Amino acid sequence: MSGIQTRRFLLIALAALVIAAWTGVLMRFGMVYGFPFWAQNFGAIRHAHSHLMYFGWVTLGLMALIWHRLPALTGRPLPRGVRWQMAATALMALLSFPAFWANGYGLTQIGPARLPLGAMVAAWNGLTWFVFIGFYARATRGLPVRPVPVQLWDWALFLLLLASGGALGLMALVFTRTENPFLQQFFLHQFLDLFAVGWFSLALLGVLWSMVEEPPRRLPTFSLALLVTPTFLLGMSPGALSPLLFWVAALANAGAALLLAVHGVQLWRRRADLGPMLAPALAGLAGVVLVAGALLWPGVWEENAGGQMRVFYLHNLLLLWVSTALLGAIEVAFPGVGRRTLRWANAVWVIGVVAMVVALVGLALAPRVGMSQLPWLHGAAWASLFVAVAATAIWGLALVRHRVGAEKLSSQVLPVGAKAVH
Repeated sequence: MSGIQTRRFLLIALAALVIAAWTGVLMRFGMVYGFPFWAQNFGAIRHAHSHLMYFGWVTLGLMALIWHRLPALTGRPLPRGVRWQMAATALMALLSFPAFWANGYGLTQIGPARLPLGAMVAAWNGLTWFVFIGFYARATRGLPVRPVPVQLWDWALFLLLLASGGALGLMALVFTRTENPFLQQFFLHQFLDLFAVGWFSLALLGVLWSMVEEPPRRLPTFSLALLVTPTFLLGMSPGALSPLLFWVAALANAGAALLLAVHGVQLWRRRADLGPMLAPALAGLAGVVLVAGALLWPGVWEENAGGQMRVFYLHNLLLLWVSTALLGAIEVAFPGVGRRTLRWANAVWVIGVVAMVVALVGLALAPRVGMSQLPWLHGAAWASLFVAVAATAIWGLALVRHRVGAEKLSSQVLPVGAKAVH
């Protein structure tokens, strides 16, 4: 996959971020001022927003960057078919938005049939991930030495497979009409939490280390994946989880957080290779580590496992840590004009994301201290607007840079004396 093709898929991933961000603006302002008549199904809109963030933004962006960086680490060309796999992944990810917008995971009337469009498109997305894993295994098979980024991607894809097992478990419960609250929560969080905490974090770490000129030879990879695996149990309801399972998950979570901190410290020492977005991203990673430590305090998990505190945690993980670091990595793939504009857009992004995280903490704590949640709802709404504007500006600048780069490349291959026609 050429550099131009990589940038095209990264532009699609950025477009997914823009759509998801503006959908977030709709939801946040709708909570304050009410929703328009064409957006009354809040649950379905939330599913459309979250699945586009998961499938279209982060997953597609990570896959494109992995394919972009992998040949330099293996010394091998990519397998044939990678471009078609990426096209299918992009198409299915974008289709998830209208599919979930209609009725979420419910049934949608199409002519005489009522179809679970959201679940169907999610399943098709999963099939493209398996193709990606197959191509990756072929591209890395038999390497005499597996560099740290490759090791991290190995285990990230293992966790992606485990997360997909949760989705299959949910489908099995639906087809067998089994109503088991424990299994429903178990499979749900096996999919959602391992996907975000496992696949996203380890794959992102691999991308970041692939950008460093001289990464450390030894960093926690297998041990990190091993400790991350049971942490999805902490997403379950406290009433559904035994004390033994809680402590297994909480101690593993604390251990995984310490290993993530090791990566964070080592990345900070090599921040010159990774650009200005690394610092705010590592602040989000520090938040993940602090939350893992706080859960060991008696009663903290039972009181904060769901509701607004979980919303805060997911936004800190997905926006401040994963998305900010991913944006920084993607911007490296679009060198060229508009550096001052990019600095401003990045600053607006960081301001909006930090304000969003703070507002979500305020929403969670306000009822406990007898304070109204309304100011925090306003704060989250305006923060989401900052995030959406910044994402749109970054996408627009990447599009301009891509066109300029493509024009330069085309002019370089023209015969002497020929003129480019655009």
